[in-house]
Amino acid sequence: MTAREFGDFPQTFGALLRESAMRHPGRAAVVGYRGGERLALSYATLDRAADRLANALVSEGYAKTPDRPGRWLAILSPNDADYAAVHFGAARAGCPLAHVSVRANEAGRAEMLARVGAELLFVHAGLADEACALLAASPTLKRVVVIGGGKRTELLDAFVAGAPEADPPVAVLPDDPASVTFSSGSTGAPKGVLVSHRNRTLASCLGAQAFELADDDVMACTTPLFHVAGLFMWLQIGIRRGLTVVLLEKWAPDLFADAIERDGATAAFLVPSQVTALLDDPAAAARVRQGGGGLRHLNISGAPMPSGLLDRALGAWPGLDIVEHYGQSESCPLAYRPAAFARAKPMSAGRPCVEMAVLDGTGRPLPQGEAGEVASRGEHTLLGYIGNDIGGDTGDGAGLADLRAGDGWLRTGDIGRIDEDGFLHLIDRSKDVIVSGGENIFPAEVERALYRHPAVSECAVFGVPDDKWGEVPAAHVVANGAAWDGAAPDDARDTTGLPDEAALIDFVATQIPRYKRPRFVKFVETLPRTAIGKIQKNVIRSEYWKGRERAI
Repeated sequence: MTAREFGDFPQTFGALLRESAMRHPGRAAVVGYRGGERLALSYATLDRAADRLANALVSEGYAKTPDRPGRWLAILSPNDADYAAVHFGAARAGCPLAHVSVRANEAGRAEMLARVGAELLFVHAGLADEACALLAASPTLKRVVVIGGGKRTELLDAFVAGAPEADPPVAVLPDDPASVTFSSGSTGAPKGVLVSHRNRTLASCLGAQAFELADDDVMACTTPLFHVAGLFMWLQIGIRRGLTVVLLEKWAPDLFADAIERDGATAAFLVPSQVTALLDDPAAAARVRQGGGGLRHLNISGAPMPSGLLDRALGAWPGLDIVEHYGQSESCPLAYRPAAFARAKPMSAGRPCVEMAVLDGTGRPLPQGEAGEVASRGEHTLLGYIGNDIGGDTGDGAGLADLRAGDGWLRTGDIGRIDEDGFLHLIDRSKDVIVSGGENIFPAEVERALYRHPAVSECAVFGVPDDKWGEVPAAHVVANGAAWDGAAPDDARDTTGLPDEAALIDFVATQIPRYKRPRFVKFVETLPRTAIGKIQKNVIRSEYWKGRERAI
């Protein structure tokens, strides 16, 4: 969809906040908790905080000027009220902001900072001890400012001290680079998805229009703000609508229920694994909807919601409006399924809310009902991947050029079809990415960790179905028995002489974040291959998905 087709809307992040602050100055914009103490920022307060930060960035020489673009900034923080102030303040200063994952390890965070060339890092007080290592590991990083409270030498309050609460003297344009979120490529290397102000204000305004939120909803934000969904498809949608957004620092069913009871949250964005966790916790599930109150609206994304889980949710919470939406870091949102169609179209990702087509192998749109690769075009799509030239390759073989299909179409990597009622049905992924609990896990990264063990001769990592997480990583391994004999004691081998699966899984967990480890390993004599020698993961994977209603 183009901006012209959508109509008038604020086309910079700063303008998005300013419009709502003018309409609802006294309403709480964001609510968070620090050490059990509730912190609420009204729209007027958040607007002023963004202006102060922007003006501080001007005075410190980071902001955009007529002669040069804004300096690169980064943020490393769980959900916190200060996160919102940094997001909008950096935008008003014309400084693109990189959102670094708190789930990444130190090397991963350093790579993200290096990828954008960040000069200033805003880090949460709970992670401040790690900032020294990041300063040493990141050649461009020169300064750290602590947010979220704490007792450090340079806190956010000190950084903005004396800065005026007025429009900063910066000309921010809709097509200026605004933000980078990280969504790794097929190799697992961090891929920075660079978007403009217009890209994501349009996306947020589309979601605000489509997601069936009420004017008095209070939105619980359980998804981390360093993720595209939490930042642009929930927080920024809430700001666009002038609603209150309750920021949960971490996810747990009881903490989510607290937000419902204590803060009056009526709407939430969850991934399917979070819905499963709630339903598996009867006490928390009961607290989510008490009588006619509690949660009213539930938005699902991050992975397709199995029809059985949808039935469980609708059975446990009668009358709950469940909207499912489909999007990607590069082009969110793409489609949404209205609550009225939850029963009628349970296997659908919804109707497109942007210009969408299903393409054949040559990049030509296919007739309705035929399966092909899902693609979209319009001003909601990314500027490019950061790290090399905009629109070029990131160095991992998955550059933006690979996604372009001609005539403005951007490929998603997903296979689907559009039915006679205009609803999109996802069939499979053309990529090997494993989506587990809404998190992307990249097989190549897990395979590299496996190959570091001398007992592994060959391996293939792929996703297998899981009732809680949707899918989880698994591995088929061809073992090098001789190497294992020299690398582990007898109690690490079973009676056949093969390595112990649990020991190998534990080894992988020392190499990469634990949530990415294989949940099981199967030792095999050979791996199926094509005529040119490529491992056929689809052949391995298909055995585990037989009889399932979805292949993703």
